[in-house]
Amino acid sequence: MEINPMMSGKIAFDANKASTATDELSRRSESKDSGELREVCEEFESLFVKMMLDSMRATLSDDTLIPKNSGEKLFEDKLYDEYAKNMSKTADLGIADMMYDQLSAGNAEIPGSSLDISS
Repeated sequence: MEINPMMSGKIAFDANKASTATDELSRRSESKDSGELREVCEEFESLFVKMMLDSMRATLSDDTLIPKNSGEKLFEDKLYDEYAKNMSKTADLGIADMMYDQLSAGNAEIPGSSLDISS
């Protein structure tokens, strides 16, 4: 399911991006490199913050004197991507830390286990 981010007043959700992130999380959680797992957990936290910001932005009214063109909407979306990355790095939300602790502990307990994120 993919919703066009240019739709005014709608929450933009890119299911392909979320699915790719979970696939990457699954693949890297199976690897023994804890640095890769930490990186993916931080990327997931950033994606979560971006979805939260998009939901908040969707509540704002688009009634302005000069309507935004598609270039402005695209720039604003990329700007919020960067806001999300910076917020997840500096705000100390703890989502990435919790995910890392759970995933690294799960791999330590069961050798060769795979991550099941479908449930």
